[in-house]
Amino acid sequence: MHVSVVIAAYNAEAYLAEAIESVLGQTVPPFEVIVIDDGSSDGTRGILDRFGGRIIALTQTNSGQAVAVNRALATARGELIGFCDADDLWTERKLEMQLSLLEGDSDIEAAFGKVQQFVSSDVPEAHRARLAPAVEIMPGELKQCMLIRRTSLMRIGPFDETLPATFFIAWLGRAKQSGLKIAHVDDIVVRRRLHLGNGGRTNTEAQNLQTLLALRQAIKARRPQE
Repeated sequence: MHVSVVIAAYNAEAYLAEAIESVLGQTVPPFEVIVIDDGSSDGTRGILDRFGGRIIALTQTNSGQAVAVNRALATARGELIGFCDADDLWTERKLEMQLSLLEGDSDIEAAFGKVQQFVSSDVPEAHRARLAPAVEIMPGELKQCMLIRRTSLMRIGPFDETLPATFFIAWLGRAKQSGLKIAHVDDIVVRRRLHLGNGGRTNTEAQNLQTLLALRQAIKARRPQE
């Protein structure tokens, strides 16, 4: 089965190349890697140009991650869809392990795995304790950990563009309500980088508000229709 991978990037020049290489360097390589520059003002576009034909590079005016991901998904051609954040890293056997799970059971619609959180090496010592995760390795029901069948993604519908930071929480709540069949590989599939640019760590009030809105939507979706 062909895998399309989507990466949305905004002012991501510090970590983007490493993220892309972690996707291209899989033991089972993806069919295509679609990277969309969400109106960056730094050197992100130059990073994409260096990869040439190894990736599909798109550009849009700054509209937020949910809009960028939805636009990239509209161009994806694979039967399976994966995601990577521009500052995170896939472990090298992520696709191999998740493909084995999906190919071995046609009832499974989406595969997840464990996530390992780490403080980026470029974070100054004075800030490292603040960013240190309470739990290093945990189950990862995160966008970047998911490999999903394209048909299942289309059945659930697009990401909510009114929730630029927490759109995946709302989407996953809706997906589970619709009966999405999920399985997990018992291994680390993503290394999540913690750094000073993480929106959820540096702008916690806004992040918490969006999380509450996303949870409200997920709860509303679970209520029986009147």
